[in-house]
Amino acid sequence: MQKIIFILSLFMSWSAVAQSPITSTPLELYGDHVFIKLSVDDSEPLDFIFDTGDGLTVIDLDVAKKLNLDLDHKQATTSAQGSITGALIKHNKVAINDMVMEKNIKVYATSLEHLEISIGRNVDGIIGYDLLRHHHVIRLDYDNSQLQVYDSGSFPKNGEAISFKLHSSIPTVTAYATLNNGEKVEGSFFVNTGAGTTMDFNTPFANANGIIDKTGQHYSYVVKGLGDKETKHYEGRVKSLSIGTLSFDNLPIGISQASSGIQSDKKTAGIIGNRILSRYNLTLDYHGHKMYFEERSGAGESFKPNCSGIDVQLGKDMSAVLIHQVYEGSPAADAGIEVDAQLLKVNGKMASDMSLVEIEKALKKAGENVDLVVKQGGAEKSVTLALKELI
Repeated sequence: MQKIIFILSLFMSWSAVAQSPITSTPLELYGDHVFIKLSVDDSEPLDFIFDTGDGLTVIDLDVAKKLNLDLDHKQATTSAQGSITGALIKHNKVAINDMVMEKNIKVYATSLEHLEISIGRNVDGIIGYDLLRHHHVIRLDYDNSQLQVYDSGSFPKNGEAISFKLHSSIPTVTAYATLNNGEKVEGSFFVNTGAGTTMDFNTPFANANGIIDKTGQHYSYVVKGLGDKETKHYEGRVKSLSIGTLSFDNLPIGISQASSGIQSDKKTAGIIGNRILSRYNLTLDYHGHKMYFEERSGAGESFKPNCSGIDVQLGKDMSAVLIHQVYEGSPAADAGIEVDAQLLKVNGKMASDMSLVEIEKALKKAGENVDLVVKQGGAEKSVTLALKELI
């Protein structure tokens, strides 16, 4: 009996060691975006967006110059968000701590300023497929704020396992949506940790299925990708969305009108974005073509849509907070707030002392009032918005 207990104890100890990560790096969920630390050519740790929806590794042009990377080879290429032009830098090394993830990697250097002012913080680069395509397994452990790297032969398989296929270097899963008119649609959806949305329908699928008119009350807005071009989207709702046994009811969703990039892809119905994905500790096994969704606390909470009718971003100096969009028929539009106005205060607090994430949270509290001070036309204006869901 003692021998059996000893063997069982030894096996359990071996299993715990076998499933320990090879290495890990800090992970930060900033709003709906995932930031990780990694180095390029033995640099100090840099802040990269982790984006399963992009097959390119991109580094900010100013960062590339500081690292003295060779910028001689200017080249246009196609990313998941469309065409970009940047300096193609060959034979780079990407590492997490002392572990080299990729040797001789191609990196594109381009300005990421438009993403920084939109997200509201520094962005040194973007990486996805180049971190995932080898025989290691990547785990996004939000509960412990870590991106963990495991050996493909031994990693924690916690949560629901969902099979995926790769299309254009991006994982796709089958999902089902019930539209507001009761119609059910099925399709292959990109899994995209770089998209700050719940779910979006791609342009061809949306047009072919008349999605806009089947998602109830909706409004239009613009979004940014890797390039600085903005594309039109609509925001509406579906009755439900299911992926495997995972289900989301009364879900606010996007409807793309993009004519380039993955959201114009004719073979997929849309994308599953990080507002859904980040509710799970997500394990990505590209070798086994499976991903594991381990539910986190709060995974069942309702998703909060825009309640103010304004979209904010930083000015080029990264300090002033500006009104980027005002949605028609919204509380902000009714209050006379204008595009390009400077947001000075939110509920008495200086907007410049708040992150964009904090500001956006304050503007999503349906049923509450929010006091704003804006500067437009050379004068300050105080308004109180009665927040309500726009869809």
